[in-house]
Amino acid sequence: MEIMLKPYDSTSEKTMLRSIIAFFRVHHSELDDTEAREVLVSWTKGDHELYVILGDGVSVGFIRLNWRGPEVCWIEDIFVEEGLRRQGIASTAIGLVEEVLQKRGVEGICMDVIPDNIPALRLYHRLGYDRLSIVTVRKDMQPFATERRERIGGMDFRVKQFND
Repeated sequence: MEIMLKPYDSTSEKTMLRSIIAFFRVHHSELDDTEAREVLVSWTKGDHELYVILGDGVSVGFIRLNWRGPEVCWIEDIFVEEGLRRQGIASTAIGLVEEVLQKRGVEGICMDVIPDNIPALRLYHRLGYDRLSIVTVRKDMQPFATERRERIGGMDFRVKQFND
């Protein structure tokens, strides 16, 4: 399958809205069309860039970027349609984004990952994302199940177990 990136424009709106709804469903949230449209508006203004991932010319997902300063860009979200995962589409799309950003002189690309999303962590690590840049710490006000503990800088941190 030939993978390409196309900057989002209104000709892809209907497909993008379906993808946004599917993306949020993966993250345990249900959006209606109005809410998905609001998300799309927020993802296409300011310092955001949204790309449609095309597989053989057909939309198979999206990748969303956010600039946080002139030299560092964040891959905020990447989504591949469920039936097409584990075929190298996300890897290729990330590589294509890296090429675009390298031509712009970007110094670094960052991503946030939920610590128990081991498949995503393995993918990103394999693609060279092997430097910890920012660690988000959290204090939960309600009890939660701990999946495992990680040690950073001699301190123990609990990694939250998320329900699928």
